[in-house]
Amino acid sequence: MFQAGIVLNGHAGPIYSASWDGNFLYSSSGDKYVTRWDLAKGLQDSSFTVKLEHAAYVVSAGNQTCFIGCTDGTLLAVDTASKKISWEHNFFGNAWFSFAIDFSHNWLVAGDSEGNLVVLELQTGKRILHLPLAAGKIRAITISENTCFVSTQLIGVLVFSCENWNEIAAWEPNELGSNVVFPDGSNKRIISGGRDAHIVVSDSNYEVVKRIPAHYQTIYGLVQLENQFITASMDKTIKVWNSDFSRVEQRIEFKDGGHNRSVNGIVLIDSETFVSYGDDKKMIIWKKRA
Repeated sequence: MFQAGIVLNGHAGPIYSASWDGNFLYSSSGDKYVTRWDLAKGLQDSSFTVKLEHAAYVVSAGNQTCFIGCTDGTLLAVDTASKKISWEHNFFGNAWFSFAIDFSHNWLVAGDSEGNLVVLELQTGKRILHLPLAAGKIRAITISENTCFVSTQLIGVLVFSCENWNEIAAWEPNELGSNVVFPDGSNKRIISGGRDAHIVVSDSNYEVVKRIPAHYQTIYGLVQLENQFITASMDKTIKVWNSDFSRVEQRIEFKDGGHNRSVNGIVLIDSETFVSYGDDKKMIIWKKRA
């Protein structure tokens, strides 16, 4: 069972995105700030704060850099040690919705609200590739085993080879689009969740094999913690599932120390800890208890 621990308060607006770099948690909010948190102390690290002109729907941190994607199309990289901007672009003027960092290729892969997918060099911001997918919002990007899964608003999930960016496959696991895509290579399956409030399990041939009515509203978060999966939803709940999604092992809501508004995502910290964040301006640290 998971129990609520420290609650991180400090943002003055809904929390849209959060990212763990192994040392600190970074978060972005409707208050137009990107902030950093020391989870061991349960406090905001005031030495790193980025004030933005426009809110950021997506942040991703790693290798001493925090990447920030703003609603006005600004995309920037901030050196977390020096607190200085390493590079900044605005290619299209559209809100950024999703990032994936690929350290093996030294790439930041980013998707915006109009279906533009770009690949940038992490350190310099040099644009390596632009794919105008014309597929509406790119809601999620996941890279696994040299394959990139791009979840779009209008044409389902597209699968690309990271070697040459040729399209390998396309399928629509969730009605109305998928917000989270989790390739589970060890079990040769792909797990997704979306606006239809269903968890969908697809096989390695991109064929749907199971649809689970998981929540009452849109699913925004999906992570694996050892042999369990954790989902988060607009319906204000977090659910802990067994490995094949046949059973809910724990349901977490406001009365259990959870959120009282939409839960917008989950960040995995370690094998016993995750953080949830939501429209109630809170981030909650959850610990596994015996």
